[in-house]
Amino acid sequence: MLRALGVFAVKNHQQHSKIQLTGLPAIFFEEAYFPLITQWTIFVIILILNAALASAIAILLGRKHPAPGRNVMQWMLAGLAVWAFGYAMITVFPSVEAKIFWLRIENLGILTVPAFWFLFTVQYAQMDKWLNKYTAVFFFVIPFISLMLIFSDRWFHLYYSFVRPVSETGGPLAVESGPWYLVAAIQAYALNLTGTGVLIWRFISYRNLYRKQLVILVAAVLIPLLVNVFYQFSPKIIPALSVSVDLTPISFTLTAFLLSIGVFGLRLFDLIPIARHTVLEHIPEMVFVVDAHDRVLDANSVAQKVLGKSLDEIIGKDPLEVFREWPQLINRFLTANETHEEIQISGDPPRTLELTVSALYNQFKQLEGRVIVAHDVTEHKWLENDLKYANEVLSNQLDEINKLRADLEEQAIRDPLTNAYNRRYLAEFLDNEIARAERENTPVSVVVMDVDNFKQFNDIYGHKCGDVVLQGITNFLNEHSRRGDVVCRYGGEEFVILMPHVSLEVGFERAEMWRQDFSESVIDYEGMKLSATFSAGVATFPQHGATGDAILQAADHALYKSKDAGKNRVMVYGH
Repeated sequence: MLRALGVFAVKNHQQHSKIQLTGLPAIFFEEAYFPLITQWTIFVIILILNAALASAIAILLGRKHPAPGRNVMQWMLAGLAVWAFGYAMITVFPSVEAKIFWLRIENLGILTVPAFWFLFTVQYAQMDKWLNKYTAVFFFVIPFISLMLIFSDRWFHLYYSFVRPVSETGGPLAVESGPWYLVAAIQAYALNLTGTGVLIWRFISYRNLYRKQLVILVAAVLIPLLVNVFYQFSPKIIPALSVSVDLTPISFTLTAFLLSIGVFGLRLFDLIPIARHTVLEHIPEMVFVVDAHDRVLDANSVAQKVLGKSLDEIIGKDPLEVFREWPQLINRFLTANETHEEIQISGDPPRTLELTVSALYNQFKQLEGRVIVAHDVTEHKWLENDLKYANEVLSNQLDEINKLRADLEEQAIRDPLTNAYNRRYLAEFLDNEIARAERENTPVSVVVMDVDNFKQFNDIYGHKCGDVVLQGITNFLNEHSRRGDVVCRYGGEEFVILMPHVSLEVGFERAEMWRQDFSESVIDYEGMKLSATFSAGVATFPQHGATGDAILQAADHALYKSKDAGKNRVMVYGH
């Protein structure tokens, strides 16, 4: 997502359809509409003003005495004017066809600005001995190819694969980059970074009264690049902070305007006026400059407003006096030359400041001062805390929903009286175990048991007593069965125990052991000690059947033989 420093693009991860290019319309102004108040009005006005300012400065520069880089600066400002005006027209016009037309016009400036910027820096730094008309043309080869692709309906997709308005209410275009876009992006960033590096080197080489301010001022040149980098990568790295509108044209045009004043108006890189307007006045955070003796040298308008002090009440004063109500701030920048942290400022309500202290050293590595940038992130912190709270609430609700879902799923397969598995779970589990045993060639034993004379408990002591007996035998079976065994209430007083990987002999031995132990146990009911017995039948896969139903029927048949033989006994199917 580049839309400055020579390249334009806006990423959008939603689904879009491609726009079919049909050529350039004859007249676009007939399609334009200019509502008095829209969400884009201020944005468009600023862009048009930037275009007008860049054009005016380019004209004025032509009247000044020749200076290294002056002509190239004029071309660069002209490109910025085309760029800003084209961006404004893209925002204004409603139809996609008109927007594409102005997108093409805009790229005349976008793609050439990095080359002009680089040529200006090497000329002004007098590092242009190698520069001539042939070497200069080399830097415009990629922009020329890019423009050929953009102005061609047939090859347009190689630079922009699709375009659409950024929102349903109009505004700038959202475009997807094509394969050639990366080539243009690499050149644009390379030229801008190299040119900025040349300018920084030139600043450092100067030794004058304002030497210690120059390091800060050079940083202002990086503003458009940093804005563009943030605009490009924030949706991938920090989506919550990403914006859908590119502010790079505004920041870069303003920087170029202020830089031209310093370079050609003051001539000796006396950039103090630019520092006041660019680094300080056009930064929305509080900015303070202190010298090596901790005297406040400068503060921008934001800092003055927050402190409630005029510039005269701040400059030259002791920080202890200036920041009397902010002791936390004093503790940080008086005890550390460089730091980046958050501090709490007392008040009603308390404020949170993101504090950055940067030290300024001279060529002998001696401290000459510090720049303090304080960004009020209180509302961001409030929002962050609200989001954390909302996330915790949502997380708790999701946990509760998941728990309820798990409870419902468990209830669907459990007998409500005994909490043993029900027939629904038995059928599913038995089929799965038979299928696995068939694959692995292992046995599965099934025990079907029935409480002897169960009706007597209900008739003598009541149905509540019968429920206690059923719960008692369930608890007994759960305690005496293996972890992998499954205890199911098959219906009434009848239970089924599934024992995977258990042979017929072992299954019979366990069932017999359960019978003996249960007959010797007691069940407490309203102070009475009751005892019960059960009869059981055992069957095993694959000896007694090839399916789950066949095994259950075999075990059930063995159970009835136990009942007929006198109850309180275990019998194996077929014996």
